[in-house]
Amino acid sequence: MRVFITGGSGFVGQNVIPVLKGKGYAVVGLARSAEAASKLEKVGAVPIMDDLTNLSQVTADALRHCDFVVHSAARMELDYNKEKFFEINVGATKKLLSLSKKNGVKKFIYISAAPVIPGSPVINAKESDVGIGLPKALYPRTKAIAEKWVLSSNTKDFQTISLRPPLIWGPNNHHVHEIMDRVNSGKWMWIGGGRQILSTVHIRNLAEAILLALETKESGKPYFITDGDRRPMRETFEKLFEVYGLDAGKKEFPLSVANFMARVFHTVWTVLGLKSQPPVPPLAIRLMAREFSVSDAKARQELGYQNVLSFEEGLMDLKTRLKIEK
Repeated sequence: MRVFITGGSGFVGQNVIPVLKGKGYAVVGLARSAEAASKLEKVGAVPIMDDLTNLSQVTADALRHCDFVVHSAARMELDYNKEKFFEINVGATKKLLSLSKKNGVKKFIYISAAPVIPGSPVINAKESDVGIGLPKALYPRTKAIAEKWVLSSNTKDFQTISLRPPLIWGPNNHHVHEIMDRVNSGKWMWIGGGRQILSTVHIRNLAEAILLALETKESGKPYFITDGDRRPMRETFEKLFEVYGLDAGKKEFPLSVANFMARVFHTVWTVLGLKSQPPVPPLAIRLMAREFSVSDAKARQELGYQNVLSFEEGLMDLKTRLKIEK
């Protein structure tokens, strides 16, 4: 069975492809550059040279020989570049969805994101708890729009599933490295004390959910995927920092002030039409300064999902990998 993956040269793809290969799947991956193609080859995937935002006949031909698509590529920045977000997260997803269906793909797995649900704080949310409307920030908003297209495209012959990971962590995650840089420079502060619950998912656990999504008879549904426990944000990051040999200190920043600053920057950036990332991104406050926790009970019941790594096991694995890299 052959899987077509997008985002294969990124954090998710680089960790998921070896798991797919280990289960006997042949993998082809979309690559925009020679560097991306090289990364795909190193983890055992066959690169398909094309541009996600301008998919050509090359991709259509590749899809014709694939049974499944795993679409993990996305724009995940905290800036205000609306055109780029809609081009990559919505437009490209629609085009890939159409090409996949037209060329005989059996199942389309969309790697969505837990913050596609609106509201804040989010407390142990289930899929059925989703409120009316869309999130305000561009990243979750465009992911939510794309997810609706994916799930509404589900048919008997073209099945679709959406997996909604919260904060993804694990080896070679450049987003975590950006946080480490803030710690190293002494700029890290615990907003509101960091005691709010934050759901996470180790990349290996997400890979397990992808395997189950490929095999299940369920379709047309979204599923939250987590590490299976409830931990304060501060505990999560302090233990991650410890693995990297870092100490973030005890400096705290009042949540009320952070909320006020985020609102001010949002207003200024919106009024002036700025596209850059503001000093205090509202999405960062929503996800990191207030509780953001979800329940994966539905995935456990319907997909048979079980996290293959606990949080502590994931930390040990990360520590081992870092030692090997040294």
